[in-house]
Amino acid sequence: MADTITITLGERTFNLDREKAEEAYAAKKVLNGRNSMFFNILPLKYNWAYALYKEMKNSHWEPAEVSVNTDIAEWSQLGEPCQKIYKTALGAFARSQELFHSHGIYTVRDLVTAPELKLVFGRFVHEENTRCDVLVHLHGSLQINPMECAALAAIPAFAAKKQFIAEKLSPLDRNTDTTTTANKQAVARNIFLINQVMEGTQCFALWASLFSLAAQNKTPGTGKIFHKLIGDITFRLSLFDQLLQEMVTENPDIWTNEFKDELTGYMTDAVELEKNLIAALPVADAGLDPDSLCTYIEFLADERLSACKLPRQYHHAASPFPWLDEQLHLASNTAAHIGASTLDTTFDDDDL
Repeated sequence: MADTITITLGERTFNLDREKAEEAYAAKKVLNGRNSMFFNILPLKYNWAYALYKEMKNSHWEPAEVSVNTDIAEWSQLGEPCQKIYKTALGAFARSQELFHSHGIYTVRDLVTAPELKLVFGRFVHEENTRCDVLVHLHGSLQINPMECAALAAIPAFAAKKQFIAEKLSPLDRNTDTTTTANKQAVARNIFLINQVMEGTQCFALWASLFSLAAQNKTPGTGKIFHKLIGDITFRLSLFDQLLQEMVTENPDIWTNEFKDELTGYMTDAVELEKNLIAALPVADAGLDPDSLCTYIEFLADERLSACKLPRQYHHAASPFPWLDEQLHLASNTAAHIGASTLDTTFDDDDL
């Protein structure tokens, strides 16, 4: 009789052939491991990934569940400057989605080999559908022309941000040879640029404006929707922070001083581009001091750098917007929350 090993997942136990289980565990890597389908996740090596998958799944929400009746009632009283920054924020959100898709974070899903990592990446499909629904819900409810929003977001400061990301990203596809140091660095570079830089830092100036309007009870429904979106983003930040750390542990050849300096430089360049955007937008009309908002972007950038084990660059002692921090600055608590969470032990067909 074959020697077996008992794997515990939540309150469930699974008896696996010891030799095969140990072989499967040893073969699991972020890159260049044994490629297997995501339904063959046991034995788990990246427990955090499965815990994160369950958290993401259990946190699913629909935009239509959030009432925007107050936003509709207050819209005509909002004033042209506030309406402009609101529409610009929606246009920028739509453009960021285009960039997210066109440069294929999903390619990373094709390149990672551990099945529990592929599983958690699968949640992106659901999240992206939700993000598209947010735009449909808000455009439709407030009778806003999406083409007008897109035009407002077509200013040079936005174009510069898009060009920066597009120029710095490395070309990757599912057939990329990830055994070379250069290509492994390319995967890490794209993860950092798309998630920590673009989604984790550069998107927040306009989102802060929306939260400011919501705090004044001008668009409270929109504030609730974007609060939920921020929750989704914290999961993504946690995923890519930890994925990058696992990559570095398994592939120390990528984490050279030159590469770390390169990533840090991307972040500081991105912060300057975001400051240029803040200068081009009427954020003061949304109740935000432009200089303080620039400081907040620096504060967020340091948090993103620190999470990736990169040196802080700005060293602000505290957030300039404590009230906004409660809404936006959630990512630093996400990893701890995931690590301490108790797994939902209700298993569906797509879990295992």
